[in-house]
Amino acid sequence: MGRVRVRRAATHRKVLGAVVRRHRQGQLSHAEGLARHVLVGRRVGAGRADERHRVRREEGRLQSRHVRADRGDQAAARARARPGRLGGHPGVARGVNPLELAGIEKRFPGVVALDDVDFDVRAGEIHALVGQNGAGKSTLAKVLTGLESADAGTFSVDGRRVRPRSPREALALGIGAIHQEVDLVPELSLAENLLLGREPLRWWGIDRRELEARARRALAELGVAVEVRRAAKDVPLGEQQQVCIARALSSDARILIYDEPTASLGIAEVERLFAHMRALRGRGLAQVFVAHSLEQVFALADRITVLRDGRRVGTFVANETNPRAIVEAMLGAALGAAPERRAAPAGRVWFEARGLARAGVLAPIELALAPGEVLGVDGLVGSGRTELARALVGADPGVHGERRVVGAPVRVRSPRDAARVGLWLSPEDRKVDGLCLGLSVRENLALGVQRRARFAWVSRAAQTELAERWIRALGIAATPEQRVGTLSGGNQQKVILARLLAAEPRLVVLDEPTRGVDVGAKAQLEARIAECAERGLSVLFISSELDEVMRRARRVLVLRDRRAEVELVDADVAALRRAMAGGAMAERGTAEGRDGE
Repeated sequence: MGRVRVRRAATHRKVLGAVVRRHRQGQLSHAEGLARHVLVGRRVGAGRADERHRVRREEGRLQSRHVRADRGDQAAARARARPGRLGGHPGVARGVNPLELAGIEKRFPGVVALDDVDFDVRAGEIHALVGQNGAGKSTLAKVLTGLESADAGTFSVDGRRVRPRSPREALALGIGAIHQEVDLVPELSLAENLLLGREPLRWWGIDRRELEARARRALAELGVAVEVRRAAKDVPLGEQQQVCIARALSSDARILIYDEPTASLGIAEVERLFAHMRALRGRGLAQVFVAHSLEQVFALADRITVLRDGRRVGTFVANETNPRAIVEAMLGAALGAAPERRAAPAGRVWFEARGLARAGVLAPIELALAPGEVLGVDGLVGSGRTELARALVGADPGVHGERRVVGAPVRVRSPRDAARVGLWLSPEDRKVDGLCLGLSVRENLALGVQRRARFAWVSRAAQTELAERWIRALGIAATPEQRVGTLSGGNQQKVILARLLAAEPRLVVLDEPTRGVDVGAKAQLEARIAECAERGLSVLFISSELDEVMRRARRVLVLRDRRAEVELVDADVAALRRAMAGGAMAERGTAEGRDGE
């Protein structure tokens, strides 16, 4: 047995050593390395006490060496850039911008993503970057954070030319990033994710008490109260995004890149983040804000740069322009009139839900939709919006209550049952629940019509014709055979909507259908939804953007604490905010809304 334990310990050392070497050679990300490190340690250290002691000692030795090497790399990268800090620190000449890009070009096979783009951000400035899907915003953000390397052009930090070859090198140069997609290691705790690569070390390894204390302090600065020992995979998406934000804000970065940071946040969380961003601006940090919401852009930004088709259209001073001018610059054309809010047509109710509930998740809810009606659903993060959407189409087990179509009860135990009676869902998490990322646009669209066709086979020619028709109808920037996983978030959302509409549903439940979608695409989606409603399609519309809900729906069901709080009719955004907060003010807002009906 002794020989077996020695052999296991030796194997453990070899595995961990290989992980460190691969990471040092740039072949393994820090997150993957530490995840492998932790998982291997748990398996090998599950035996006798003496073996666990050797494992912990070896982990401490390798982690110390690993972090020392990282710090050496960071120091070297800082030396390549310029020593010192922003805002009057030594080593930075006055008048020199913290970040400047000139003539940046980036090409992918068959695509020019960035074409001669100039961009800069000043100390103590929030510089917004906007554009339609495919305009080059995400590619430019990836160049800024070291995820992609520019094919041509210059990249300067504090006046010195650099070329970050990885996110680690970018962070060493003082460039931190908050991405739209959550990038946590699912098996690690929130504390481990938040301080990944910056763990407090002692001779025996990671000081977990100090690790958790630092994580709590970082989250407290954002007003987030969450148990930091929980695994990331067990935490809702909104809280995961807040951990990503806290991780970036707690680093030593003096240039912060925000790529759609509010996509998974509720109103209160967004306001806290914006307050923190304003405070960082007051401390002299340079911040780049990539966003689709012009309301948020004008609430924060000092300057706004517009990209279109990979080129910079122009840079505008925020208080000297207006949202309409920015949208027209993004589109390269004048805006048309917005579609009107859709009221419930007179006549029969097409769909009803009575006492729809799920134990411990959703309190009993009643709702009804007429043909051609758009019903809005809103509430704070955790209010039960997504739970209601999934309950309607039978996506989760244990749902109780009655669903009626044209007055007759229907049995819905799964999304397949729901599709048979005309109920379709566009899910909140498009990548996990909405799309087959490894399949083409044609194949994803064919899934909807194939289910409707039941036993009849849809030929490839018919699938291609279908894909080409919906690509034209929704302006999807893709070919029928292009893999969906390579598309931007906005184009992926269009593919989901196209698949739903191609199936000719009677009721669609749209859960955050415009998240990560640019202004032009939002207008296209809203126009398409309005057209479908005019043809008799019922729509349940869920969105975190209040103005979007108010534009589309006259009736809005407000959820709070996973139950129906109140229903508003013809209310304004202020009344909707009061209702989401709850209390007597919400009731007054309801009465005001109904009096104006």
